[in-house]
Amino acid sequence: MRSSQGLAVIEQSKDPLVVSVPQAFEERHYPIAYWARLWGFSQKTVREWFRDESGPGILRQPNVGRRFKRDYTTITIAASAAARVYAQRTTTDLVH
Repeated sequence: MRSSQGLAVIEQSKDPLVVSVPQAFEERHYPIAYWARLWGFSQKTVREWFRDESGPGILRQPNVGRRFKRDYTTITIAASAAARVYAQRTTTDLVH
C-alpha cells in the first residue's frame, strides 16, 4: 500500500495465481436459521452445536438488560466456522 496525496492506494498483485483467502471478519455471517434449514436440523439443535463453540467466524451479540423481557444472545456464523463444526458433528465416531 502506498500513499498518494493523503489517500491510501492499494496495489493489486501482478501474479494471477495469488488467491486471497478471506479472514473470518471479511466472511458473511449467517443466522442459526440459515444453517438449520441448509442442513435439515432444527434451530434448537444447531444452536446447541454452537453453544460452547468460540473462535474465528462465530459472532455473539448479547441483548441484555431489557425491561420485562428475557435476555437473549444472537449468534451468527461464517461458512468457515460452520464447516468446522459440521465436520466435527458428522464424523463416523458420532454416527451410530
